[in-house]
Amino acid sequence: MSNPEKISQEHRKTVRMRKIVIQIILLVTGAGMLAWILYQIRSVLVLLALTVIFCYLIAPVVDLIEHPLRISGKQRRIPRSIAIILVYLLLAGLFYLVIERLLPVISDQFTAFSENLPGYARQLDQSFRQLAAIPARYRLPQNWRQSLTDWINTAGPNLVEWLKVIAGTVFKLTWYLPWLVLIPVIGFFFLKDTKRISDQVLATLPEADMRYRVAIFLKDVSNTLAAYIRAQLIACLIVGVIEGLGLWSLGISYPLLFGLAAGLLEFIPVIGPMILGATATLVVSFHSLNEALVIAGFLLLFRLIHDYVIYPRLISEGMQLHPVAVILAVLCGAELAGVIGVFLSIPMAALMLVGWRHWRDLQLDRAGVIKAQVAVRAGD
Repeated sequence: MSNPEKISQEHRKTVRMRKIVIQIILLVTGAGMLAWILYQIRSVLVLLALTVIFCYLIAPVVDLIEHPLRISGKQRRIPRSIAIILVYLLLAGLFYLVIERLLPVISDQFTAFSENLPGYARQLDQSFRQLAAIPARYRLPQNWRQSLTDWINTAGPNLVEWLKVIAGTVFKLTWYLPWLVLIPVIGFFFLKDTKRISDQVLATLPEADMRYRVAIFLKDVSNTLAAYIRAQLIACLIVGVIEGLGLWSLGISYPLLFGLAAGLLEFIPVIGPMILGATATLVVSFHSLNEALVIAGFLLLFRLIHDYVIYPRLISEGMQLHPVAVILAVLCGAELAGVIGVFLSIPMAALMLVGWRHWRDLQLDRAGVIKAQVAVRAGD
Protein backbone atom coordinates (compact mmCIF):
# COMPACT_ATOMS: atom_id res chain seq x y z
CA MET A 1 0.00 0.00 0.00
CA SER A 2 1.45 3.39 -1.01
CA ASN A 3 1.99 6.13 1.51
CA PRO A 4 -0.79 8.48 0.17
CA GLU A 5 -3.35 5.64 0.31
CA LYS A 6 -2.29 4.82 3.87
CA ILE A 7 -2.65 8.47 4.90
CA SER A 8 -6.08 8.66 3.23
CA GLN A 9 -7.26 5.51 5.03
CA GLU A 10 -6.07 6.82 8.40
CA HIS A 11 -7.81 10.13 7.68
CA ARG A 12 -11.09 8.33 6.97
CA LYS A 13 -10.74 6.38 10.24
CA THR A 14 -10.09 9.62 12.11
CA VAL A 15 -13.14 11.28 10.55
CA ARG A 16 -15.27 8.22 11.35
CA MET A 17 -14.13 8.21 14.98
CA ARG A 18 -14.87 11.92 15.28
CA LYS A 19 -18.38 11.34 13.96
CA ILE A 20 -18.92 8.52 16.45
CA VAL A 21 -17.64 10.66 19.34
CA ILE A 22 -19.84 13.59 18.27
CA GLN A 23 -22.87 11.30 18.00
CA ILE A 24 -22.21 9.88 21.47
CA ILE A 25 -21.82 13.39 22.92
CA LEU A 26 -25.04 14.55 21.26
CA LEU A 27 -26.86 11.42 22.45
CA VAL A 28 -25.69 11.82 26.05
CA THR A 29 -26.46 15.56 25.98
CA GLY A 30 -29.92 14.94 24.54
CA ALA A 31 -30.65 12.23 27.11
CA GLY A 32 -29.49 14.52 29.91
CA MET A 33 -31.65 17.40 28.66
CA LEU A 34 -34.64 15.08 28.31
CA ALA A 35 -34.12 13.76 31.85
CA TRP A 36 -33.84 17.34 33.16
CA ILE A 37 -37.04 18.38 31.36
CA LEU A 38 -38.92 15.33 32.64
CA TYR A 39 -37.73 16.07 36.17
CA GLN A 40 -38.92 19.67 35.92
CA ILE A 41 -42.40 18.60 34.78
CA ARG A 42 -42.64 15.57 37.07
CA SER A 43 -45.85 16.86 38.64
CA VAL A 44 -47.48 17.07 35.22
CA LEU A 45 -46.29 13.54 34.41
CA VAL A 46 -47.78 12.25 37.66
CA LEU A 47 -51.04 14.02 36.80
CA LEU A 48 -51.06 12.39 33.34
CA ALA A 49 -50.27 8.97 34.82
CA LEU A 50 -53.16 9.28 37.27
CA THR A 51 -55.42 10.40 34.42
CA VAL A 52 -54.47 7.34 32.37
CA ILE A 53 -55.20 5.09 35.35
CA PHE A 54 -58.56 6.81 35.82
CA CYS A 55 -59.40 6.34 32.13
CA TYR A 56 -58.50 2.65 32.20
CA LEU A 57 -60.74 2.14 35.22
CA ILE A 58 -63.90 3.66 33.75
CA ALA A 59 -63.36 2.88 30.05
CA PRO A 60 -65.21 -0.50 30.25
CA VAL A 61 -68.27 1.20 31.75
CA VAL A 62 -68.19 3.89 29.04
CA ASP A 63 -67.91 1.22 26.33
CA LEU A 64 -70.83 -0.67 27.86
CA ILE A 65 -73.09 2.39 27.87
CA GLU A 66 -72.00 3.35 24.36
CA HIS A 67 -72.69 -0.15 23.00
CA PRO A 68 -75.53 0.00 20.43
CA LEU A 69 -78.97 -1.27 21.44
CA ARG A 70 -81.68 -2.57 19.11
CA ILE A 71 -84.84 -0.52 19.68
CA SER A 72 -87.90 -0.99 17.41
CA GLY A 73 -85.80 -2.94 14.94
CA LYS A 74 -83.15 -0.22 14.70
CA GLN A 75 -79.74 -0.04 16.33
CA ARG A 76 -79.33 3.08 18.40
CA ARG A 77 -76.07 4.21 19.95
CA ILE A 78 -75.52 6.75 22.70
CA PRO A 79 -72.83 9.27 21.69
CA ARG A 80 -69.54 8.62 23.47
CA SER A 81 -69.49 12.09 25.01
CA ILE A 82 -72.92 11.48 26.57
CA ALA A 83 -71.78 8.05 27.79
CA ILE A 84 -68.75 9.61 29.51
CA ILE A 85 -70.94 12.27 31.14
CA LEU A 86 -73.35 9.59 32.41
CA VAL A 87 -70.44 7.66 33.95
CA TYR A 88 -69.17 10.86 35.57
CA LEU A 89 -72.61 11.51 37.05
CA LEU A 90 -72.70 7.96 38.39
CA LEU A 91 -69.25 8.39 39.96
CA ALA A 92 -70.28 11.74 41.43
CA GLY A 93 -73.32 10.12 43.04
CA LEU A 94 -71.24 7.30 44.51
CA PHE A 95 -68.62 9.79 45.69
CA TYR A 96 -71.32 11.88 47.38
CA LEU A 97 -72.72 8.84 49.19
CA VAL A 98 -69.25 7.81 50.38
CA ILE A 99 -68.46 11.34 51.54
CA GLU A 100 -71.80 11.69 53.32
CA ARG A 101 -71.50 8.36 55.12
CA LEU A 102 -67.79 7.95 55.78
CA LEU A 103 -66.25 11.43 55.79
CA PRO A 104 -67.57 12.41 59.26
CA VAL A 105 -66.20 9.20 60.78
CA ILE A 106 -62.85 9.50 59.00
CA SER A 107 -62.61 13.18 59.91
CA ASP A 108 -63.31 12.46 63.59
CA GLN A 109 -60.73 9.65 63.70
CA PHE A 110 -58.12 11.75 61.88
CA THR A 111 -58.74 14.71 64.21
CA ALA A 112 -58.42 12.47 67.27
CA PHE A 113 -55.24 10.91 65.90
CA SER A 114 -53.73 14.35 65.17
CA GLU A 115 -54.62 15.62 68.65
CA ASN A 116 -53.10 12.54 70.28
CA LEU A 117 -49.94 12.65 68.16
CA PRO A 118 -48.00 14.99 70.53
CA GLY A 119 -48.95 12.73 73.43
CA TYR A 120 -47.76 9.70 71.49
CA ALA A 121 -44.48 11.48 70.82
CA ARG A 122 -43.99 12.29 74.52
CA GLN A 123 -44.80 8.70 75.53
CA LEU A 124 -42.40 7.42 72.92
CA ASP A 125 -39.62 9.70 74.11
CA GLN A 126 -40.24 8.68 77.74
CA SER A 127 -40.20 4.99 76.82
CA PHE A 128 -36.86 5.34 75.08
CA ARG A 129 -35.42 7.22 78.05
CA GLN A 130 -36.39 4.28 80.24
CA LEU A 131 -34.85 1.87 77.76
CA ALA A 132 -31.64 3.90 77.73
CA ALA A 133 -31.14 3.14 81.43
CA ILE A 134 -31.45 -0.63 80.97
CA PRO A 135 -27.95 -1.35 79.53
CA ALA A 136 -26.31 0.15 82.61
CA ARG A 137 -28.07 -2.40 84.87
CA TYR A 138 -26.45 -5.39 83.21
CA ARG A 139 -22.80 -6.34 83.07
CA LEU A 140 -22.38 -6.09 79.35
CA PRO A 141 -19.09 -5.25 77.64
CA GLN A 142 -18.45 -1.53 77.54
CA ASN A 143 -18.57 -1.29 73.75
CA TRP A 144 -21.85 -3.24 73.66
CA ARG A 145 -23.44 -1.00 76.29
CA GLN A 146 -22.26 2.14 74.52
CA SER A 147 -23.54 0.99 71.12
CA LEU A 148 -26.91 -0.06 72.56
CA THR A 149 -27.26 3.18 74.51
CA ASP A 150 -26.39 5.29 71.46
CA TRP A 151 -28.91 3.41 69.32
CA ILE A 152 -31.70 3.85 71.90
CA ASN A 153 -30.91 7.54 72.36
CA THR A 154 -31.13 8.19 68.61
CA ALA A 155 -34.05 5.85 67.85
CA GLY A 156 -36.54 7.77 69.97
CA PRO A 157 -36.06 11.20 68.35
CA ASN A 158 -35.91 9.59 64.92
CA LEU A 159 -39.26 7.87 65.42
CA VAL A 160 -40.80 11.09 66.71
CA GLU A 161 -39.58 12.94 63.63
CA TRP A 162 -40.90 10.10 61.48
CA LEU A 163 -44.39 10.49 62.95
CA LYS A 164 -44.23 14.25 62.35
CA VAL A 165 -43.15 13.70 58.74
CA ILE A 166 -46.09 11.33 58.17
CA ALA A 167 -48.54 13.87 59.58
CA GLY A 168 -46.98 16.64 57.49
CA THR A 169 -47.12 14.51 54.34
CA VAL A 170 -50.81 13.82 54.86
CA PHE A 171 -51.41 17.55 55.29
CA LYS A 172 -49.46 18.38 52.10
CA LEU A 173 -51.65 16.02 50.11
CA THR A 174 -54.49 18.51 50.51
CA TRP A 175 -52.64 20.79 48.07
CA TYR A 176 -53.42 18.25 45.34
CA LEU A 177 -57.19 18.41 45.83
CA PRO A 178 -57.60 20.47 42.60
CA TRP A 179 -56.41 17.36 40.76
CA LEU A 180 -59.80 15.83 41.61
CA VAL A 181 -61.20 18.28 39.04
CA LEU A 182 -58.31 18.23 36.55
CA ILE A 183 -58.14 14.44 36.23
CA PRO A 184 -61.79 14.00 35.11
CA VAL A 185 -61.52 16.98 32.73
CA ILE A 186 -58.38 15.68 31.00
CA GLY A 187 -59.74 12.14 31.15
CA PHE A 188 -62.88 13.24 29.31
CA PHE A 189 -60.86 14.21 26.23
CA PHE A 190 -58.69 11.09 26.50
CA LEU A 191 -61.75 8.85 26.57
CA LYS A 192 -63.56 10.75 23.81
CA ASP A 193 -60.68 11.02 21.32
CA THR A 194 -58.76 7.79 21.96
CA LYS A 195 -59.75 6.20 18.64
CA ARG A 196 -59.03 9.34 16.64
CA ILE A 197 -55.58 9.71 18.22
CA SER A 198 -54.84 6.04 17.54
CA ASP A 199 -55.96 6.36 13.91
CA GLN A 200 -53.76 9.40 13.39
CA VAL A 201 -50.73 7.53 14.75
CA LEU A 202 -51.42 4.49 12.57
CA ALA A 203 -51.90 6.70 9.50
CA THR A 204 -48.23 7.70 9.68
CA LEU A 205 -47.17 4.09 8.93
CA PRO A 206 -46.57 3.37 5.24
CA GLU A 207 -47.75 -0.24 4.82
CA ALA A 208 -51.19 -1.70 5.52
CA ASP A 209 -49.73 -4.88 7.03
CA MET A 210 -47.57 -2.81 9.39
CA ARG A 211 -50.57 -0.70 10.41
CA TYR A 212 -52.55 -3.85 11.16
CA ARG A 213 -49.79 -5.39 13.26
CA VAL A 214 -49.13 -2.18 15.20
CA ALA A 215 -52.87 -1.74 15.86
CA ILE A 216 -53.13 -5.27 17.27
CA PHE A 217 -49.97 -4.75 19.34
CA LEU A 218 -51.23 -1.45 20.80
CA LYS A 219 -54.58 -3.07 21.61
CA ASP A 220 -52.84 -5.91 23.47
CA VAL A 221 -50.67 -3.41 25.36
CA SER A 222 -53.76 -1.40 26.32
CA ASN A 223 -55.60 -4.53 27.49
CA THR A 224 -52.57 -5.61 29.53
CA LEU A 225 -52.20 -2.24 31.27
CA ALA A 226 -55.94 -2.12 31.91
CA ALA A 227 -55.86 -5.59 33.47
CA TYR A 228 -52.95 -4.59 35.71
CA ILE A 229 -54.58 -1.37 36.89
CA ARG A 230 -57.88 -3.11 37.65
CA ALA A 231 -56.12 -5.93 39.49
CA GLN A 232 -54.17 -3.35 41.51
CA LEU A 233 -57.40 -1.53 42.39
CA ILE A 234 -59.03 -4.79 43.50
CA ALA A 235 -55.96 -5.54 45.62
CA CYS A 236 -56.22 -2.10 47.25
CA LEU A 237 -59.90 -2.69 48.06
CA ILE A 238 -59.16 -6.14 49.52
CA VAL A 239 -56.31 -4.81 51.67
CA GLY A 240 -58.27 -1.79 52.89
CA VAL A 241 -61.39 -3.78 53.79
CA ILE A 242 -59.67 -6.76 55.44
CA GLU A 243 -57.16 -4.72 57.43
CA GLY A 244 -59.83 -2.22 58.48
CA LEU A 245 -62.20 -4.97 59.61
CA GLY A 246 -59.35 -6.86 61.27
CA LEU A 247 -58.25 -3.85 63.30
CA TRP A 248 -61.88 -3.07 64.18
CA SER A 249 -62.52 -6.64 65.36
CA LEU A 250 -59.40 -6.48 67.52
CA GLY A 251 -60.71 -3.31 69.17
CA ILE A 252 -57.98 -1.01 67.86
CA SER A 253 -58.45 2.76 67.72
CA TYR A 254 -58.93 4.47 64.34
CA PRO A 255 -59.78 1.28 62.37
CA LEU A 256 -61.48 3.13 59.50
CA LEU A 257 -58.60 5.58 59.20
CA PHE A 258 -56.02 2.78 59.13
CA GLY A 259 -58.13 0.76 56.68
CA LEU A 260 -58.39 3.71 54.29
CA ALA A 261 -54.65 4.36 54.61
CA ALA A 262 -53.94 0.67 53.95
CA GLY A 263 -55.91 0.74 50.71
CA LEU A 264 -54.23 3.92 49.48
CA LEU A 265 -50.71 2.89 50.51
CA GLU A 266 -51.11 -0.43 48.69
CA PHE A 267 -50.36 1.51 45.49
CA ILE A 268 -46.83 2.08 46.88
CA PRO A 269 -45.16 -1.36 46.89
CA VAL A 270 -43.17 -2.51 49.92
CA ILE A 271 -42.80 0.97 51.45
CA GLY A 272 -46.55 1.62 51.77
CA PRO A 273 -47.42 -1.54 53.74
CA MET A 274 -44.29 -1.10 55.89
CA ILE A 275 -45.27 2.47 56.83
CA LEU A 276 -48.81 1.42 57.70
CA GLY A 277 -47.75 -1.64 59.70
CA ALA A 278 -45.12 0.27 61.67
CA THR A 279 -47.47 3.19 62.39
CA ALA A 280 -50.39 0.99 63.49
CA THR A 281 -48.19 -1.19 65.70
CA LEU A 282 -46.48 1.84 67.22
CA VAL A 283 -49.77 3.60 68.04
CA VAL A 284 -51.21 0.46 69.66
CA SER A 285 -48.00 -0.10 71.66
CA PHE A 286 -48.71 3.11 73.61
CA HIS A 287 -51.77 1.39 75.11
CA SER A 288 -50.67 -2.23 75.39
CA LEU A 289 -47.56 -4.09 74.30
CA ASN A 290 -49.51 -7.35 74.02
CA GLU A 291 -52.04 -5.74 71.67
CA ALA A 292 -49.16 -4.35 69.60
CA LEU A 293 -47.71 -7.84 69.21
CA VAL A 294 -51.13 -9.16 68.16
CA ILE A 295 -51.51 -6.38 65.58
CA ALA A 296 -48.00 -6.98 64.24
CA GLY A 297 -48.73 -10.70 63.93
CA PHE A 298 -52.06 -10.09 62.19
CA LEU A 299 -50.57 -7.64 59.68
CA LEU A 300 -47.57 -9.89 59.00
CA LEU A 301 -49.74 -12.96 58.43
CA PHE A 302 -52.10 -11.08 56.15
CA ARG A 303 -49.19 -9.62 54.14
CA LEU A 304 -47.75 -13.10 53.59
CA ILE A 305 -51.12 -14.46 52.41
CA HIS A 306 -51.80 -11.42 50.24
CA ASP A 307 -48.34 -11.11 48.65
CA TYR A 308 -47.83 -14.81 47.88
CA VAL A 309 -51.39 -16.13 47.36
CA ILE A 310 -54.03 -13.45 46.65
CA TYR A 311 -52.05 -10.86 44.67
CA PRO A 312 -50.28 -13.26 42.26
CA ARG A 313 -53.63 -14.86 41.39
CA LEU A 314 -55.27 -11.47 40.80
CA ILE A 315 -52.47 -10.44 38.46
CA SER A 316 -52.17 -13.79 36.67
CA GLU A 317 -55.88 -13.98 35.77
CA GLY A 318 -55.96 -10.59 34.05
CA MET A 319 -52.47 -10.51 32.54
CA GLN A 320 -51.89 -14.16 31.57
CA LEU A 321 -48.91 -14.43 33.89
CA HIS A 322 -48.38 -17.49 36.06
CA PRO A 323 -48.40 -16.69 39.81
CA VAL A 324 -44.81 -17.94 40.07
CA ALA A 325 -43.83 -15.58 37.24
CA VAL A 326 -45.45 -12.70 39.13
CA ILE A 327 -43.45 -13.46 42.29
CA LEU A 328 -40.20 -13.84 40.33
CA ALA A 329 -40.85 -10.59 38.45
CA VAL A 330 -41.32 -8.71 41.73
CA LEU A 331 -38.12 -10.20 43.20
CA CYS A 332 -36.14 -9.34 40.05
CA GLY A 333 -37.53 -5.81 40.02
CA ALA A 334 -36.58 -5.30 43.67
CA GLU A 335 -33.06 -6.56 42.96
CA LEU A 336 -32.57 -4.35 39.89
CA ALA A 337 -34.21 -1.06 40.88
CA GLY A 338 -35.51 -1.24 44.45
CA VAL A 339 -38.99 0.15 45.15
CA ILE A 340 -39.40 1.57 41.64
CA GLY A 341 -38.43 -1.82 40.23
CA VAL A 342 -41.07 -3.52 42.36
CA PHE A 343 -43.69 -1.03 41.18
CA LEU A 344 -42.82 -1.48 37.49
CA SER A 345 -41.87 -5.16 37.51
CA ILE A 346 -45.28 -6.71 36.84
CA PRO A 347 -46.47 -4.40 34.02
CA MET A 348 -43.01 -4.56 32.42
CA ALA A 349 -43.01 -8.37 32.58
CA ALA A 350 -46.48 -8.45 31.04
CA LEU A 351 -45.50 -6.01 28.28
CA MET A 352 -42.37 -8.05 27.54
CA LEU A 353 -44.58 -11.13 27.22
CA VAL A 354 -46.90 -9.27 24.82
CA GLY A 355 -43.94 -8.09 22.76
CA TRP A 356 -42.46 -11.60 22.61
CA ARG A 357 -45.77 -13.07 21.45
CA HIS A 358 -46.08 -10.55 18.63
CA TRP A 359 -42.45 -11.02 17.61
CA ARG A 360 -42.98 -14.80 17.57
CA ASP A 361 -46.11 -14.44 15.42
CA LEU A 362 -44.21 -12.16 13.03
CA GLN A 363 -41.38 -14.69 12.70
CA LEU A 364 -43.85 -17.53 12.11
CA ASP A 365 -45.65 -15.50 9.44
CA ARG A 366 -42.37 -14.68 7.73
CA ALA A 367 -41.32 -18.34 7.89
CA GLY A 368 -44.64 -19.32 6.29
CA VAL A 369 -44.14 -16.81 3.48
CA ILE A 370 -40.61 -18.07 2.83
CA LYS A 371 -41.80 -21.68 2.76
CA ALA A 372 -44.56 -20.75 0.30
CA GLN A 373 -42.08 -18.96 -1.94
CA VAL A 374 -39.71 -21.96 -1.86
CA ALA A 375 -42.60 -24.30 -2.74
CA VAL A 376 -43.61 -22.09 -5.69
CA ARG A 377 -40.04 -21.97 -6.99
CA ALA A 378 -39.68 -25.75 -6.60
CA GLY A 379 -42.88 -26.23 -8.63
CA ASP A 380 -41.51 -24.01 -11.37
